[in-house]
Amino acid sequence: MILIDTHVHIYSCFDLKTFFDAAAANFRKAAAAIDVDKDVSAVLVLTDWAGKNWFQKLAAGAQASGTDGLIIEGWSCRTTADSSAVFFSNKSGDGFYLVAGRKIITAENLEALALATDDPDFPDGLSLIETVRYIQSHDAVPCIPWAVGKWMGSRGRVLEELITTIDPTDYFLCDNSNRPFFWPQVRQFADVEARGGRVLSGSDPLHFSSEAVRAGSFGCWVDALIDHEHPARQLKSILRDQSQSIRLYGRLESPWRFFRNQISMQLLKRKWKQEYYSS
Repeated sequence: MILIDTHVHIYSCFDLKTFFDAAAANFRKAAAAIDVDKDVSAVLVLTDWAGKNWFQKLAAGAQASGTDGLIIEGWSCRTTADSSAVFFSNKSGDGFYLVAGRKIITAENLEALALATDDPDFPDGLSLIETVRYIQSHDAVPCIPWAVGKWMGSRGRVLEELITTIDPTDYFLCDNSNRPFFWPQVRQFADVEARGGRVLSGSDPLHFSSEAVRAGSFGCWVDALIDHEHPARQLKSILRDQSQSIRLYGRLESPWRFFRNQISMQLLKRKWKQEYYSS
């Protein structure tokens, strides 16, 4: 079994040891909750964005000559045959693959993810459909993550155009744990599944130091053995295989934490806006 958190971010406010320790604990908890008697491997897809490349900083720690590499206390890192994947492990026997990805902002201010690629040159500002096609043409897996309020109104119609225009087996929609449990099932998930598409999930940590414990807590799992040398290549193959069953795991957000996070995000965006205009 492979556990996969398809939507992970790292922010400068995160304590990286906390992030790594929590990811390992969350994967252990997920495996225990699924309760299957199988070998378990785990994958975090780290979706960096324009101007940020945490994956390269972390991967450089696996290189003996990597003077710019980040070393995480208690964790060791080794390279794989895929440039877009490294393996982290600790002395307790915990380990997971860190696979590179990119976050892209479309012309409609929707978010798209390019999974399993270390190519830093995915442009922002294209339309959603153009972005999906661009990701496909660069041998990455396109994924459109749900976000509070962003799949409604005019942007919701843009997403509907994608669903009815492009073969839904060529991309994924993605749920995340920021959606509160009282929120009804997202209509677009049902729409894309009715057309033969599938839904992924990921933790999508927010930009607060307390969110460093979220990675690995919400994701999906597949029946497969990990390819230790080519985990990123295998991840793409698994996701593109229409016969592969993808099951989701994890709990949605509590009401209290959901409303607290939404208020905090609005305050943070206001602070960023004030700093931008005062600089």
